[in-house]
Amino acid sequence: MSERWVDGFNVMHKLGGMADRLAENHEGAREKFLRLLAPLVFRGRERWTVVFDGQGAGRDQAPGPIRVIFAPDADAWIIRSLESHLNPKSVTVVSSDEKDIGGKARALGAQVESAESLASKLRRRVSGEAAEPEKPESSTSEEIDFWLDQFGGGETGEPKGDL
Repeated sequence: MSERWVDGFNVMHKLGGMADRLAENHEGAREKFLRLLAPLVFRGRERWTVVFDGQGAGRDQAPGPIRVIFAPDADAWIIRSLESHLNPKSVTVVSSDEKDIGGKARALGAQVESAESLASKLRRRVSGEAAEPEKPESSTSEEIDFWLDQFGGGETGEPKGDL
């Protein structure tokens, strides 16, 4: 399965108004960004990881299948993880830091997407320009298993955890 690793703050700074939100409320801005990102993740067939610089505060889980990592240095975490990844060619790194992370990621075999490209997709989605349906036409067995694990539906039909 392919993966997409996003330098969270790098993309957030490409979204108009998000930089102001970051200055006012770091945690709130991160949560808003993750909620904005979630529909893209749900429609795709990739595993998404968003890496933020610094310490996590409050909620460190993203909506649905987005994995969130807090690291002292997001770029360093991404490069170290690519170096130890079994198949770096299956990873797309999203960052506009071409000099440091982009070049290194490519040298390790990963694909690179600019933060501007992802920010543009998110802006189109917010403005209603996205032509993609809200719900996917079909779901993979992996997606179904994920949602059954999250919301129940096993033998008793009872959800797991606190809902």
